[in-house]
Amino acid sequence: MEESRRMLRARREDERGAVTIFSAFILVVLLGVGALVVDIGMERVARADMQALADVVSLDLARELDGRTVAELTPLMPGLALASEQRNQDVIGYAAHLPDLDVELGTLVDGDFQPMASGVPRAVRVEASTTVDFAFAGITGVATGTTSRQAVAEAQSAACFQVGSYAASITPGAAPFFQDILGPIIGSTTVRMVGYQGLASAHVSLLDIVSAPAIGVGTVDELLAMPSISVGTFFRAMAFALRSDGRIAEAAVLDSAAAAAIPATINLRDLFGLTTASDAALGVQFNALDLLVGAAFLANGTNFIALPNLQAGVPSVGVTSTQFSLIERPRRACDGDEAKTAQARLIADAKLQLNIPLVKTPVIDLKLVGADGKPNSEAPLRIEVEIAGARGRLVEVSCDPDRFVADIWRDLIRLTLTGSLKLKGTVDVNVPPFGLLTVPVAFDVAILADGSSGAVGPTRVDVTYPPQVYGDAVPAPSGQIQMNPVTVSPVAGTLRTGPLSVLGVPVATSVLDAAVNPVLPTIMGLVRSELHLIDPLVAKINDIVGPLVTGMGITLAGADFFGLPTPLCTEPALRG
Repeated sequence: MEESRRMLRARREDERGAVTIFSAFILVVLLGVGALVVDIGMERVARADMQALADVVSLDLARELDGRTVAELTPLMPGLALASEQRNQDVIGYAAHLPDLDVELGTLVDGDFQPMASGVPRAVRVEASTTVDFAFAGITGVATGTTSRQAVAEAQSAACFQVGSYAASITPGAAPFFQDILGPIIGSTTVRMVGYQGLASAHVSLLDIVSAPAIGVGTVDELLAMPSISVGTFFRAMAFALRSDGRIAEAAVLDSAAAAAIPATINLRDLFGLTTASDAALGVQFNALDLLVGAAFLANGTNFIALPNLQAGVPSVGVTSTQFSLIERPRRACDGDEAKTAQARLIADAKLQLNIPLVKTPVIDLKLVGADGKPNSEAPLRIEVEIAGARGRLVEVSCDPDRFVADIWRDLIRLTLTGSLKLKGTVDVNVPPFGLLTVPVAFDVAILADGSSGAVGPTRVDVTYPPQVYGDAVPAPSGQIQMNPVTVSPVAGTLRTGPLSVLGVPVATSVLDAAVNPVLPTIMGLVRSELHLIDPLVAKINDIVGPLVTGMGITLAGADFFGLPTPLCTEPALRG
């Protein structure tokens, strides 16, 4: 028994030596790992500090990118960077070594920073680096480490603008037209109220609309993120904003519009032309009449709108069908987005009543016939008006003074009245070698009044405020958009002459055609004089197109441009 105890004690004493060796080994490993963890942590902290420093210094330096060249700014950058670092010591924390700052001037190309050796820079890249003293250098064998971080900041300019303005429809010639087509959408009483014209001088901001209880959101971004809003709710929010500003009569108009508006919803992003609230957009005051009319047409969508009677005061013309639509598009935009005017389309069919013996002179006897060759007093007419609209994009913005440079494109304008006549009868002409003969003829006549114009642009608009006044249109070089007078012409390939025989000998068709063709211009002049009944219809169409393009803001060379106050310049923003 005693022998067993002695053997057990001996074994335990032998194990104590092994444990001591193992513990010493583990302690060395743990100290090394701990040293590594601590030093890595110090390096991570230094890296975060350098990123924060690079961010704040690059933002500070971006404010200096005010149009000066690389040659002018390069000598200033080291001192400005050092001053920024000293102002922002709190972002560095404790540092045994002062950071080094390296500054490059350049621009952004497809989001990537490109250094510039000359020219006017629009971006700056800052690299902040420092040295880290490792606490356990004696254990790891590494005394120091370095870390660096980069940041790119851009000097951005922000501004908002608008193409076209319905406020222009308040002009005496245009106001009745827009009142007539708006009546079915927001109520005929609304557009004749006392405060209606006052809306042209009233303005609301996005923040004003957010403050309205009817909206139920707290920020502009939440407002623009709403999938839809009833047009009545939007009008009530505008009324609240104007009433808060003391515009009681104008608010009453919007309350009336809210009550009478068609039951439809709109997307405010489409109305304002914004997806998020940029700094420039938050400060913009939007014209209240533009918002009212734009929201009404946006709510109406592609539905047809009633037009004043096309044939009022136009005798001998019966309009059998009319389709008119005005499709609103985002006419306001900020920064690099595109603003667009509305698009309008009018298609109408009509019938012109004419005398069956259309032309009768001693040598010409022509009657109006139908497709079956029988006498017919009606001539079909087709009216097509398509105004594809205009669009604009900002090219440059600067401040002090406020300056906007934009490109404006005007899309297709189609403005036609077309029709056709089928004429049949006789013409007395000299037919060599037979002499004067009465030749049977039949041919078609094309009727055309055309004021169409192809797409044009871009037209450059460059405007400075002042002397330009905010709220006044800056028209692109303009010309009159109107339907030209009616012309008539024989339809090629439709002339049919004969049959005709002289003393039993048939006269060749080619001979008859050669004899009749020279007198066709005279016949066209006589036919045109009989079509004077169409002239009042052309004038009526121009009476519609004139106010329409005025309200849409379309000109022959582009569109009316409106800079919206107030642009922001050299606003720094981090990129990448």
